[in-house]
Amino acid sequence: MTTVTVAGQEVHVVDRGSGDPVLFLHAFPFNAAMWEYQYADLEADHRVVGIDLPGFGSSPAPAEPKKATMGAWADLVAGVITELGLDKPNVVSASMGGYLTFELVRRHRDLLGPLVLVATRSKSDDVDTWEKRTEQQEALAGGEDLATLAKGMVDNLLSQTSLDRPELADYVLALMQHNLPEGWIAALEAMKNRPDAMSALRGLATPTLVVAGELDRVTPLAESNLISSLVEDGELVIIKETSHLPNIENPQAFNEAVRAFLAKNAEAAAAPEAVDGDDATDAEADGTSDAPA
Repeated sequence: MTTVTVAGQEVHVVDRGSGDPVLFLHAFPFNAAMWEYQYADLEADHRVVGIDLPGFGSSPAPAEPKKATMGAWADLVAGVITELGLDKPNVVSASMGGYLTFELVRRHRDLLGPLVLVATRSKSDDVDTWEKRTEQQEALAGGEDLATLAKGMVDNLLSQTSLDRPELADYVLALMQHNLPEGWIAALEAMKNRPDAMSALRGLATPTLVVAGELDRVTPLAESNLISSLVEDGELVIIKETSHLPNIENPQAFNEAVRAFLAKNAEAAAAPEAVDGDDATDAEADGTSDAPA
């Protein structure tokens, strides 16, 4: 178990393998363990790093959950990137992790490599969603059991095909319960007050893969289409018969899409740079230019 302390907050970090780094940011209400299928697939040739946000997984609770913001969490993640010496890691993030990635784009874009955005949305919360998050916070502050809240969420997170696999539904529920009430309250606070991200994404030149579950009821396909159209270099992949957790519901298809994206960008980074102006002039003088007459 690796721990990193940034600005007084200790966080648990999964850190395995070697090679080009891939940083994973988890969804709500999960933790770094939600990416286990991806760690297992990539760690042979990549350094895979997953962060338990404060109050999730093995990370201690935040000191003041009601003061949590996406901006503060982005600074925390930036600190982890720096402490671990990650050089422009690929960032794979799901749902709430996507909101955190948008804030990283705003505040620490120079630290980031290509992005994989999974089942997330660029818009801020509407009034109904804001009120539901506040009700969950109040229930937790009033002593409601995490397990009760988690059980009420499972059906909306998984496709019917996934729900028909009891072992998968039980696994997802176990992931949701391995967290602290303070973590849930902090995440709900940060999510409900996050800013709209469309302006930050519009024209973003960073290569971006958007992954959506075909049957996602939490984040409809229109939201994924919007993100892929906002960024300059966007690609959309839809995982069939999955809902809000395609990396868990169909890890093979998800991993294939991510591997293809990572490989494409690694090849692009390794390719020789385009000829500069002087070389282009020489080529034209030699009669070797491919430009049409």
